[in-house]
Amino acid sequence: MGLEQNQRVQGYLNLVCAQIKWAEVHEQVKLELLTHIEDCVGEYLAEDIPESEAIEKAIHRMGDSKELGRQLHKTHKPPINWKLCWVVAFLTGMGLITLLSVELQGTLMSKLSFSVFTNSVIHLVLGFAVLLAITFFDYRRLKAYGWHIFIGTMLIWLLLLGVGGTVVNGKPYWTPGFINIDYIGITPFLLSVSLAGIFFNQAGLKGHGIIKAFVLFTVPNVFYIISNSLSTALIYTLVFLILLFLAGASRKLLGYFMLLPIFLFGVALLQSPYQLDRLLAFMNPYQNPDGSGYIYIQSLEAIKSAGLWGQGFTFSGNLPEFHTDLVFSYLVYTFGWVVGAVVIISALALLIIMASVAKQVKDSYGFLLVSGLTSILALHFIWNIFMTVGFAPISGINLPFISYGGSQMVINLAIMGIVLSVYRRKNLSDPNNIHTNCS
Repeated sequence: MGLEQNQRVQGYLNLVCAQIKWAEVHEQVKLELLTHIEDCVGEYLAEDIPESEAIEKAIHRMGDSKELGRQLHKTHKPPINWKLCWVVAFLTGMGLITLLSVELQGTLMSKLSFSVFTNSVIHLVLGFAVLLAITFFDYRRLKAYGWHIFIGTMLIWLLLLGVGGTVVNGKPYWTPGFINIDYIGITPFLLSVSLAGIFFNQAGLKGHGIIKAFVLFTVPNVFYIISNSLSTALIYTLVFLILLFLAGASRKLLGYFMLLPIFLFGVALLQSPYQLDRLLAFMNPYQNPDGSGYIYIQSLEAIKSAGLWGQGFTFSGNLPEFHTDLVFSYLVYTFGWVVGAVVIISALALLIIMASVAKQVKDSYGFLLVSGLTSILALHFIWNIFMTVGFAPISGINLPFISYGGSQMVINLAIMGIVLSVYRRKNLSDPNNIHTNCS
């Protein structure tokens, strides 16, 4: 029975929706109410009641439009994941405290011409503004633009490689005006968003779908190798394989794609003696304690000498990159393993909360989107902490929300904005499957 065009029914539904402030839920509410009205009308028609009278009786049975609308407004208030917010607030607060202690000791200020703490506060404010904007943005609007995001990401990257910019540790940085942006570092985030949309819209990873997946895997990895960023390439590869698996790829296809990185990274290591030397130093840092093994040994010594409550503000500054890549070593040395353990537990709690959001959302695109972003943060947390204690090669992988890095802080908070956006809409149906509108 189709009552979508019935003016009496539509007028009633519009009056109900007028009481619900969250406009995004109007379509779903209207569809649900329309289904109930149609069921009631069907019952009355079975009793040989005329259609117009049956419609009036069904609407009367639903109740007063304003009262029903107010009740539905309370029911459909967009939820806020306060657990996620509190954990993020704690981690960013720990990051600010850590960088403030770095600055107060003066060890770093003699090497830099700017305040790492002040810059962090500025980027944190900017990041929270981005988080709020994305939280209120309907993430589902992105699902049709997977290829657009992928191509746009690669074109900017190609332009960066062609034009060049500031080079830091062998990696090109994007420098629009006076700002240095670690574009290579934020590409896994952009590519993960694009992959979620592409895999969601791909009807089965067969035939042309496999060819597209090969392009999606190979092209960014070639760019990572050219950009001298094997660690970021590994993160992208793992996120790609995770999303490929979640999108329903067969084990055979996953096996083929797992062989590709072995070949690519093998070629890259052979062409880059510096990367190979760093890898060998990770395996045995004491073989060259004054050369490639120096940074590993210093990080381990800082960790070992920390104790439960740390050594206070006695850091000598002999650990390179202690405000960025090796900030966890500095944090543990200064504040102790008690604080270090709290940070690890908080990071684990954040990842568990994000994973639970992925499981709760009804929309498959939202599931892929949050799963990919959770994977990125998980790999960053694990790699950064492991490399400070000698379990992974030291590379340019930061500790989310703690390490100094303006663009990374903004991106990490943008990730949280997307997760909160998904959580707000976790109970909403796919708008593409709803054909009615509320005015």
